[in-house]
Amino acid sequence: MTREQSYEIAFEKQKEVLTYKKAVFEMAIANLSKQNPEFADINNRLAQLGSSIAITVISGDTASLDEMQSEMTALSSRRDEILKQAGITDIKYDCSVCRDTGYVNGKICNCIHNSAKKLVIESLSSALPLEDCRFDNFDLNYYPQKSDDGTSPRKNMTAVLKMCREYVTNFDPCKSESLLFMGNTGLGKTHLTIAIVYELLNRGFNVIYGAAYNLFSEMESEHFDRHTNTAYKAAIDCDLLVIDDLGGEFVSPYIQSLFYNIVNTRDLANKPTIINTNLAMGDIAARYTPRVASRLFNYNNEVFTGDDIRLQKAIQKNN
Repeated sequence: MTREQSYEIAFEKQKEVLTYKKAVFEMAIANLSKQNPEFADINNRLAQLGSSIAITVISGDTASLDEMQSEMTALSSRRDEILKQAGITDIKYDCSVCRDTGYVNGKICNCIHNSAKKLVIESLSSALPLEDCRFDNFDLNYYPQKSDDGTSPRKNMTAVLKMCREYVTNFDPCKSESLLFMGNTGLGKTHLTIAIVYELLNRGFNVIYGAAYNLFSEMESEHFDRHTNTAYKAAIDCDLLVIDDLGGEFVSPYIQSLFYNIVNTRDLANKPTIINTNLAMGDIAARYTPRVASRLFNYNNEVFTGDDIRLQKAIQKNN
């Protein structure tokens, strides 16, 4: 789901709810008018006064205007009494700020921003383990203190985790750097990436996340089958683009060109991108051409080290 789609759905849902509330209220008013002649007469008179006041304001007859306003105040008070006696209350808006219109002073209300954000999170949650992949459940104990080559995977991954937390805290869609997470499978690249996505979505940023296979397939299908570029445009315009598992897709000349255009266009626009891959830089150059590798070389490259966590968990489960 794109950001535009989330806002469109949020507005439509709010409109449907408000329309229903108004219909229920108006039906109650109509029934009361049939049952209570005084209430019906008050409503008719208030409507007449509204039209008359508008004309009187233009004419400048202040004396008549004062009389009509006094009468309107008295009638409105009596109308409220009848409504209270009948147990009919005014429409209860979900948002008291915009009264469920979605706008305040010509700007989108925070209630719509929050609804749109929730929709995006719900959409991603159906495909991603957002709740399972958080910073606070990224377990550094799976990384050994020391490996055979003398390095410390745990020390390295502690630094990577710290960097990711700081990345979220300081994120700016026009200034933040792009990240390239490299390393073998099962070392936590996807976990930390999803943790970043979750935090930024909660802060209201427009994030697009997808496996390279899915993203590129959708764009290729749009281009050749539907002759549109919605997915491509969304990937170019979003605050943060996340491409997971680069190298897991079939690479054609079109995919090579597409990937370069995405990386290059976002780079020129200073828009950050996060890419996860099991490939080494030489493999990236061979699969996607050296000019793509050249662009990715300028990313903040983080190499994930250690032992396959998924394998460790499987062994623990079977023991």
